[in-house]
Amino acid sequence: MMRDGAPVPDSLFVAIERELRTADIIINAGDKGREGQLVMDELFRVLSIDPSGANVLRAAVADMHPSALEKAFGNLTPNALPRWQFSGEAARARQEGDWLLGFNGSRAYQSLLGEKSVAVGRLKGPILWLVKKREDEITAFEPIDFFTPVITLQDGTELRWKARQGATASEGFDAEGRITRESVARSIVERINGGLEGRYNKAAVRRKRKAPPMPYTKTTLEMDACQRLGIPMEDVTEAMHNLYLKHRLISYIGTDCPYIPETMLLEARAIMAGLSPMFGKIMRGANASTRPYSVDDGKIGENEHHAIVPLGTLPVSGRELNSTEREVFEMITNRFAAQFYPDFEYDVTTVEAVFGNDLFASDSTQVVRYGWTETEPGPPEMDVDDEPLAALPHETDLEDEHSTEVV
Repeated sequence: MMRDGAPVPDSLFVAIERELRTADIIINAGDKGREGQLVMDELFRVLSIDPSGANVLRAAVADMHPSALEKAFGNLTPNALPRWQFSGEAARARQEGDWLLGFNGSRAYQSLLGEKSVAVGRLKGPILWLVKKREDEITAFEPIDFFTPVITLQDGTELRWKARQGATASEGFDAEGRITRESVARSIVERINGGLEGRYNKAAVRRKRKAPPMPYTKTTLEMDACQRLGIPMEDVTEAMHNLYLKHRLISYIGTDCPYIPETMLLEARAIMAGLSPMFGKIMRGANASTRPYSVDDGKIGENEHHAIVPLGTLPVSGRELNSTEREVFEMITNRFAAQFYPDFEYDVTTVEAVFGNDLFASDSTQVVRYGWTETEPGPPEMDVDDEPLAALPHETDLEDEHSTEVV
């Protein structure tokens, strides 16, 4: 606020200044990220308080949940530690980079090009280059049709053409060995329908496992929610802010770290119990005694926030969630619960058969244990990798009645 051309401190600033000037010990409880450190250090300097003074301590506040605050204030460190001072300087460097490249650079390009809408910056430049590079790749892409002979056995099993020995980049085949000429595919079909014998030569059953997806970061949650819920990014971001600041249901949202701390193992049971009235079915399937892959203090930087997780509290009466907030909250809760579910397991059965020099294969999948996929909507995805198969002890004639076509 200005008065007679001079800045006038507001009442909150005056109150903070009064307390800081009379305090014996000052605890910096600002956000533990880089910008949070810089904001507090600059406040101290404005009030002629040395941020590195012996009476200035630091509380590494990760979020506003009571347990997180208790942990932070129980482990105070000097604000003068290099980890804090370097963090503040890193934020200052980024701030100055925004001024130099953002404001000054944008004005320079606007003047040079005579276009006031032009804007550049330390992020806009690289992102624009990536977008342009991808656009050029799409423009230069030339689609090519390729053809796949398919054998359908009497029991409905489909054997799809996979490869021809030594055919890569030869006439009628591309560099990846796919058939690009329909006449080549038709000739394979005609030979098989004309009586060419086939033999089973390899078979395998492979057990595959998928670990739960990592907990959400700000970026992954925004992308996943936009795609899954079909809503604009702005609506997702607003819902995240409301869940964190207004309803206080989730941890800090401005994180790019997908890991959760060791302390979460101690809190998991209480968090699940708190969420059970609203998410009973999902929580009953979670095992709080499990140690998730995502728990790793070593992967969480000293000044970083952990992944976005629910705090174990539910909306209070009179402050109900709107539909978007509820859906985003459910996504965060389900992803957290998934960390304490077993792996998703399934079997992939692959059979290979040879007709002349042409290899055909059939893949089928069978779920063994749904595990964490029970926390996700829709059927689970089962990948089928092209892994080498062991040869059968004896080749077996392919005697089933079959039909062959090109797709």
